[in-house]
Amino acid sequence: MRSHHLARNATTTTTPNVYRRLHAAAGHHYHHHGLLRPQCPVTGALSARRCLLDSCQHDVPHIPRTSKRTFISLFTPKPERVVKLPHFDPGYNVLLQYRRSEVEQERPPPRDQLVTAFRKLTKFKADTNKPLNPNQAFLLRTVLHYLMVTKPEADAPVDLKMKDLETAMDAALLPPRGSPEFHLALVRLLHEEIMRRRFILLNPDERKVHLTADDFGKYIKALTQYGGSLEAAGRVKEFWQQLKDEGSGVKFKGAGRMLITVLQGLADEGREEELLKFWEEAQEMTGTEYIPGVHQVFVGFYAKQDKIEETKQWYNKPINGGYSSSGETLLELVRLSRRSSQKEKWDEWLLSVFEEVVKDPYAKKGSLDAFLQWSVLALEKGPDGIKKYLHTMASGDFYKSNLKGNYKSDKVTVDATTINRLMEAAMEKGNPYMAERFWQLAKDFDVEADVHTYLNQMSYRLDANDIEGAHQIFSKLADGAVEIEFEEDLPVMNKYLRVLCAQPEPDIQRILTITSALEQRHAVLEPETILALCLVFLNHDKKFDVIDTLSLHSVSISHIERQQIYKAFVDYICSPSTTTDRAWDAYSLLRQYFPETSVDDRVRLMESFFERKKPEMACLVFGHMRAHDDENMHPTADIYVRCLEGLARCPPPEQRPTDPTSSLKMVHNMLKMDTRVEMSTRMYNALMLAYAAGGDPFAALDFWEEHITRSAEGPSYNSLAIVFWCSELIPLGDRYARPLWQKMLRMDLEVPQFVFNAYCAAIARSNAGWGRKMEEVFKLIKGTDASFGYGASMMTLGATYNALPDPLSKEEFAGWAKEEYPEEWARLESKGQKETEYSGPIFNITRQFEA
Repeated sequence: MRSHHLARNATTTTTPNVYRRLHAAAGHHYHHHGLLRPQCPVTGALSARRCLLDSCQHDVPHIPRTSKRTFISLFTPKPERVVKLPHFDPGYNVLLQYRRSEVEQERPPPRDQLVTAFRKLTKFKADTNKPLNPNQAFLLRTVLHYLMVTKPEADAPVDLKMKDLETAMDAALLPPRGSPEFHLALVRLLHEEIMRRRFILLNPDERKVHLTADDFGKYIKALTQYGGSLEAAGRVKEFWQQLKDEGSGVKFKGAGRMLITVLQGLADEGREEELLKFWEEAQEMTGTEYIPGVHQVFVGFYAKQDKIEETKQWYNKPINGGYSSSGETLLELVRLSRRSSQKEKWDEWLLSVFEEVVKDPYAKKGSLDAFLQWSVLALEKGPDGIKKYLHTMASGDFYKSNLKGNYKSDKVTVDATTINRLMEAAMEKGNPYMAERFWQLAKDFDVEADVHTYLNQMSYRLDANDIEGAHQIFSKLADGAVEIEFEEDLPVMNKYLRVLCAQPEPDIQRILTITSALEQRHAVLEPETILALCLVFLNHDKKFDVIDTLSLHSVSISHIERQQIYKAFVDYICSPSTTTDRAWDAYSLLRQYFPETSVDDRVRLMESFFERKKPEMACLVFGHMRAHDDENMHPTADIYVRCLEGLARCPPPEQRPTDPTSSLKMVHNMLKMDTRVEMSTRMYNALMLAYAAGGDPFAALDFWEEHITRSAEGPSYNSLAIVFWCSELIPLGDRYARPLWQKMLRMDLEVPQFVFNAYCAAIARSNAGWGRKMEEVFKLIKGTDASFGYGASMMTLGATYNALPDPLSKEEFAGWAKEEYPEEWARLESKGQKETEYSGPIFNITRQFEA
């Protein structure tokens, strides 16, 4: 069975199919009625029917597994390879069903099912600490809006409770991978509904208390986390002002936390002016001091921008209460040291900073860890140099000489966190050997590895291309050496898979072992990993594994990540290094799993198959565009022309254009049926080219006589060149060419050289074919200087020579041309020749005709 049939005759369940189709669609008004991806200016909106037809059209089939069989197995049925279905989080299927009903304008699922689904999905996400993916956030917002604007039925008074909304807010606050656009929309609606209910249930005095608690704080956190820090700053200022005006007894409860949240959001968005202004206003309105959190925000902000003087200025400001700098603040200073163009001067100042840290009995352990990292990164200390610091920390009296009075510092010890920081510093220097030595050093202090230690080991071994060493760590993690709570290992596992895929000879079985282990956890891979797996499987003809990978993971990634993958698929298909069979396999899967593939990319795919001299495949790509249920995916007039030009460049072999099954006839019939495309001279030119190249120049001339000459638009210069070429291809073609040429001369038209070349070739072939002398052709070519202002070019001589039907005529013409135009003829000869069966040699030149 040919590979392009892999995506046909489905027998799997409906839901994954619906999901994929929903992924492919976008509504005209996305934020209210759209489907699962944003409106794309190229693709536009899919019709609902395209998204939600029955599952039998495009689902993945169950295809027999190919394997070696024993003698006894010959008498037993072949086992079928069952495509792996994606895992759906609790309640997600019902949300998809609601979206389907909305698109199809059908009755939605019962309200109690929607409430239960909303509750299950958000609780699952909040309990497992797994962020909502963009599609889930969009669907939750859509369903929440529906539940808000409709009233519960009298016989089924089911509705979301306040606890459900709070749980949903907690789930929405988990940062997603990729764009948070839909998360922000969900949070806005949740906050609106929570506040509405608070005002209904509570009296005015109680409202203030609740508004200063978690509700408002979570909303501000969401705004700053998802790119709305300016709005958050405005909301916080309004809120503070309201409390101040009302003389509230609540003295800005949670004000410090909200202040730092907004400051951090503005800093993350790079808004320096707004950051400074908000800090000034916060001090004026609330009397906030320069606390450690504020210190960390400002020092980190300027350090990340490599502004040395500003960083020093904010660092040296006294922190209220005499607190020390945080470890994260010091780490930003260390990172700046790595980037700074004034490294020596900066490190000199940083040395004085860490001298104070080491002497400060109030310093936290994180600050000491930052000092150790700086020692590795800036002072070039290795495990031997760090060891003495670790011994001092392990002794338990690191600050013994600095303690005053009865103060007791926090216990400072060497633990896994300390070793992890040192390993990370070595990794940042690109020195995996040093990182390994730090782990060996940890054993001297009886440090037990935690999950991050194992992951660091795995990461730097991968950096060193130590595949076996990395696999040893993977095996330990798989055997439960440490507990993995919140999928901390996924970034490294993704890295491991990508490294395995990038090997010259990928170990497919090991790759499948790892992916299988991750599948059991329902882990979603990163788009770069999904793509790497697909490409390595395609290059090793593991089509079923590509299908499994896309089936499991393509439903759980955002539209931007999907676009990233399908763009890479397009590049793979169009690459000259990809075999045609593999390119077609990849296209079949692309068409099935990524129906949102843009028009431009589809045209690029069509052109790539024309370049491969596979016009049948190119026309199938074109046909799939024409059959797409989204009208915005249908080919335009320009795409029709490009397809017909492609057929003219490489017509299907042994296929007459008039054959009802021919590719050209298929495209032409589509054109006749397409009411959106208006016929034009350019379109008829393209039809002429395709029919003439396919072996039916008479049909091509019919387009000229019946349409172009009778149209208001009339012929173009390209039309004239094509007509002369058609005249060249038929017996007695000069009967068409001569009257047209005479008419052009009478009208005193400016004749481009490519039109003249085509006329010369037509006359030369007719004259030679009927035994006429070549003098007319010689005279015609020599007269160009006086008549048209240009001389005979290499293409003039080459096109005329190639058009001659027999070796004798060619020999006569070659002798004349070499004498009259020695330079142009020499250029032509440099192109080389190839033999034909009947008409002798022809030059290796390409005559380009365009519609």
